[in-house]
Amino acid sequence: MSQENFRHEALIYRDEDDFLAGAVPFLWDALEAGEPALVAVSRKNTRLLQGEMGPEAQPVRFVEMESLGRNPARIIPFWRDFVEENGGRPARGIGEPTWPGRRPAEIDECQRHESLLNTAFAARPPIWSLLCPYDGRAFGDDVLSAVAHSHRAIECEGDKAESGSYAPERDCFAGSLPPRLGGEDGFEFDRTGLFDVRQRVTWAAKSAGVPERAATDLVVAASELAANSIVHGGGTGTLHVWREDDRLLVEVEDRGRIEEPLVGRVRPQPTQVGGRGLWLANQFCDLVQIRSGATGTTVRLQISID
Repeated sequence: MSQENFRHEALIYRDEDDFLAGAVPFLWDALEAGEPALVAVSRKNTRLLQGEMGPEAQPVRFVEMESLGRNPARIIPFWRDFVEENGGRPARGIGEPTWPGRRPAEIDECQRHESLLNTAFAARPPIWSLLCPYDGRAFGDDVLSAVAHSHRAIECEGDKAESGSYAPERDCFAGSLPPRLGGEDGFEFDRTGLFDVRQRVTWAAKSAGVPERAATDLVVAASELAANSIVHGGGTGTLHVWREDDRLLVEVEDRGRIEEPLVGRVRPQPTQVGGRGLWLANQFCDLVQIRSGATGTTVRLQISID
């Protein structure tokens, strides 16, 4: 896999000064070279960068990652739009999908996202660089060691080195999901059970107090997954719905296997027929987790009750 056109690096920082020492020169280099620059980091780090760079940061576009990356699967389409709108010119970005306070399931999906970035831009013609900051005070060795697998180089305490364990071709559907914490027995459905799938998710969302708009989005996403099971998963599937703390979870299992690593992360074309189910799920839900292999596929949706 050629990665010559995409430079994917990490910055592990220990305090605010350390963060600024790594991120600000990266942006100054972009501005001096006339390269478009886009920063998608936490609100705290957005304020730090804007305060440090002052009015001269005006050409840099800032987006708060808490909004953009709430579901990490939305980030790759965002970066693709940024790269493509600049017509193939060299460009730079700073992206912080794994900010302090994220839940374990979200961190897991962020790690998979970081690997998928290498797949998404492996054969793309634009030359661009993406720097991914990680707060070394907030994350344990398990998270920080995973950074080396998905980034070509790592900067830490002012020193930058190529990663010796860089492995861009990770199977991001491998592994298993955490056990379900309760809820109903699985509801097995076929083509005639799609109405019941929608009704069960509607009832669960209403019972949990999910806001009406979010509940409607969740029902649409679950219905799309169930339809995918009918078409691609052997004609049947199993639905699970349960609550964990402040979130409602919906899971669909079937006997199919997903082969396309970027499924749900590529914006559908207006004339495209089908293939929108996981894309819609990613737009509607706070988190979408996919595990797929020889024994079948499980997709788990999460949505906030608040």
